[in-house]
Order: sequence, then structure tokens, then C-alpha cells
Amino acid sequence: MARTFYVKEIITILSDPRLCPTCNKSDKLEENVIAENISYGKTFLCTRCEALTVVTNLNLKRVDLASRHDDILLLKEPHLIRKVAY
Repeated sequence: MARTFYVKEIITILSDPRLCPTCNKSDKLEENVIAENISYGKTFLCTRCEALTVVTNLNLKRVDLASRHDDILLLKEPHLIRKVAY
């Protein structure tokens, strides 16, 4: 069954996050459900705040996203791309 994922914010980070950088919780964090095809980094999607975290050292200005399965991926406009450093 196809799931629908909404992405409001895209965050680039250098190391694996333990918590979501936006809502600071870990209970709704899903790993590698969405693929990022420019940096091929590991992705974490927080379904609570609809933030996608991409683990990469690149400064992404645009992204190429794809779902791993037959899921539906929707970007909310305007979406934000930002970099977080811990």
C-alpha cells in the first residue's frame, strides 16, 4: 500500500541525528524512506514536523528526491532548505 509523505523542510547535516533538528524528538523519525539522488546521503524523515534530514557534507541548493518504494512524495511550497551544524 502506497504511503504519502509530505516534506515542508529539508535540512542538511554532517552526522546522523539522534533527534529531529526541528522538533527535537525522535519517536517519529524514519530512516531511508526517501532517497536523495544528488549527494546519495542517508535520509531521515520526521513525520511529526515534516522535515527531511539529509546526511551529507555538500551544501545543497536544490534536491532530487525519490521514494524508495511506490510511495507518494509531496513537497509543500515554499519549502525551506537549510544547513544545521552541531
